[in-house]
Amino acid sequence: MKCYVCDKELNFLYFVGKDNVCNKCIAKHTVFKEVKVSEDILLRKALRSFEIKGFEDLKNISYADVDKLAHGQIKEKSKQTVKFKKNKVSAVSVDDGDYLDPQTELDMSY
Repeated sequence: MKCYVCDKELNFLYFVGKDNVCNKCIAKHTVFKEVKVSEDILLRKALRSFEIKGFEDLKNISYADVDKLAHGQIKEKSKQTVKFKKNKVSAVSVDDGDYLDPQTELDMSY
């Protein structure tokens, strides 16, 4: 995938809203400098706490906001970041005379 900012082809990118951004660009253009060398815990917490729709919104976060977030003054929003599709109907069908025993099928060696 390509980085939104530097257009380099990289394997690991951060999804910042609708943009894919590499750790070098995040460290260069935002207040989250530690992403380049060590950990990204504070960045992930900021992505959950603030209304970030793209990389431009992430660039607008100030050092004061990050300090408040680190000290727990800004709470994370309890919204689901990833939506899962719920399967209400089983994908496996069993006939009347049959029964499903997955453990014995795993124990069988071929």
